[in-house]
Amino acid sequence: MNVPVWLSFPDTAAATRIWFFTLFFGYIIARKIQAFRRKAQAPTDIGRLGDATTFAGSVLVLVGVVHPPSLNALGDTTEFLVVAGVGGFFYAVEKLAAEGERPKVAAATSTPGPSPH
Repeated sequence: MNVPVWLSFPDTAAATRIWFFTLFFGYIIARKIQAFRRKAQAPTDIGRLGDATTFAGSVLVLVGVVHPPSLNALGDTTEFLVVAGVGGFFYAVEKLAAEGERPKVAAATSTPGPSPH
């Protein structure tokens, strides 16, 4: 029986890429659906690419534990490391820039009235 590449465990670099991008975009779509169901805005920061990359890479490593040829094929690809590195870099820079900003304090409004003293 001939099983399509996307239904079997990946054992080549090409099959690993297919699995990786399927998991990667599946994670992004799941986050969007989750935000929609909560009626919240889905985060759009670059760090979410790192989250999706970590998810996809982790699943592939776990698949490699039960199917060693998958782990060998994963060694042939570096795309997930590049995306995770770039996403992590921009996420860290964004957080560093945010720390430099002072929190905005709402202007205190006082109403005339008796003094507590």
